[in-house]
Amino acid sequence: MIMDKKKDDVIQSFLTALDHGYRESFLMYAENTYSVYEIWLYASVLGYEGGFKALEEWIQTNYPKLNRRQLLLAEIVKLESDIDFLRQQVHADLVKPDAAATRIAHLSKELRGHVVEVDKITKGTDRRGLVLAGADKVMRELRAIFKDNEDVTNALELAYESVWAMLIDEK
Repeated sequence: MIMDKKKDDVIQSFLTALDHGYRESFLMYAENTYSVYEIWLYASVLGYEGGFKALEEWIQTNYPKLNRRQLLLAEIVKLESDIDFLRQQVHADLVKPDAAATRIAHLSKELRGHVVEVDKITKGTDRRGLVLAGADKVMRELRAIFKDNEDVTNALELAYESVWAMLIDEK
């Protein structure tokens, strides 16, 4: 995916504006963090004011992320197909029912495990996403309210960094 030049410029100007320590910290975080939402929130704490879509495209271009949920859903479809195929073989007398029963039980157990895991990922992502979205909204609103008061703005920036550190520790 080729990023639009303007979007890339927004990201590059954000990275250039950071001092070396914060830039390295952000780049390491972007590389090692699975959630694009968490990377976006961290970027916001560091002063990123660009859009989510631009940052998401930059992350996917520079630090592609696996979508575990999508992989598990694909495996669920394959397991269902394997179970159906095995049942068809039993009906066609190609496989003995007792041998098939053991294999179907094993595949069914694996299928249920995948379904449970997808459910956990979905619920965890939804819950964490809501918390992060709320935190981001609060930070942006407070920045807008106190933009003319440098003392408050500086104190808020320190508070954002502290809150961010606590969110990271909660993982």
